[in-house]
Amino acid sequence: MVRFTRHSLGFASWVAAAGMVAAVLTSCSMRAPATSSAANAAAINNASPAVAKLYAGDYGPPPATGPKAQRGKNVWFVSCGQAFDACSGAATAFQEAGRILGWNVTVVDSKASPQTANGLINQAVAAGADGIAVIAFDCPTIRSGLLAAKAANIPTVNFGGLDCDYPGFGGGSGLFTKTENDLGGASWENYAAAYQRARVTTLLGYAPPNPTILNLAEKSSANHDINTKAFLAALNEQCPKCTVIPVEWTFAQVPATATQIWKAAIQSHPEASVLSNDTDSVAPLGLNTAIQQSGRRDLVVIGAEGFPANLSMIRSGVQTAALAIQPGYTWQMYGLADTLNRLFANATDFPDEGGGWVLVDKTHNLPDEGAPLAVPDFAGKFKTLWAGQ
Repeated sequence: MVRFTRHSLGFASWVAAAGMVAAVLTSCSMRAPATSSAANAAAINNASPAVAKLYAGDYGPPPATGPKAQRGKNVWFVSCGQAFDACSGAATAFQEAGRILGWNVTVVDSKASPQTANGLINQAVAAGADGIAVIAFDCPTIRSGLLAAKAANIPTVNFGGLDCDYPGFGGGSGLFTKTENDLGGASWENYAAAYQRARVTTLLGYAPPNPTILNLAEKSSANHDINTKAFLAALNEQCPKCTVIPVEWTFAQVPATATQIWKAAIQSHPEASVLSNDTDSVAPLGLNTAIQQSGRRDLVVIGAEGFPANLSMIRSGVQTAALAIQPGYTWQMYGLADTLNRLFANATDFPDEGGGWVLVDKTHNLPDEGAPLAVPDFAGKFKTLWAGQ
């Protein structure tokens, strides 16, 4: 079994740091720490077949059949927070897909607040939207908005959130019209399980044997809790002798308070050889600062989605690797648009929308500064699908 060590830093301990955000984010040195140890480099150079598969890219194709574009629709996209790379990138990607489909897409910013997101869904209903797309918000936190959309017969589609029928919410009926079917099923649990198994394979490819791992665990949302559980389950399967130190934080604490939590955890656990972060959006919002100010230059830092800021951190040696997806969950957002298009067309088939990831480090798959990550031409396949070809 994976062994656990407790690292707990309550919010109250860091309230005094709230006014330090400007200083924290601007005063840090941008000097890169040293790259991974020679032992870790040797381990990855002798990569297992599973790691080699991730270097090659592990992808499933978009659907081969489906309805043509249902043009002329007014669609609202509720961003999970435009300050976060994942959310702003997703908004851009959904707009791109919407343009191909002939839709007018209105992007609105929830600022990572379920209360704000709920109000925005109600605004979309009042504005007579034809459809609403939501990412990363769990159904109970936006319940009244979803009920209003359902009463008005406005379809709602979801990626990254859990519906109200999730057992962890205590029962009830689902309120999203459809959750995107992605990489194994129409639930965030399916996606998280597949992704975290691959992340653990990645981590163990770079880490020393049976490492002690600082695992950053966001605690304010159920979908991130599922991410954490999926990571720990995969780690227990692949490395039962690993030790995990959970480092708890919430999105409300980003940037100043969270930066101090992360920095303190790194400094207070010199025995840890690995830092695992499954939310790359926070890297430029304090995590980069925390790692550099901690004084540690030997940590293996395994990220997640591989956003542009994280790819820059890999180039400079702050981050070791990322199990990268398309910037802004682009593939998933095309899939979310396809899911909504199927609802507009009264389709009964909601297949797996495809997608996947590729392992990026300093010597594998790292694009030049400013260049996009190389991925299969999924957009072209969706365009062909929506053109009815």
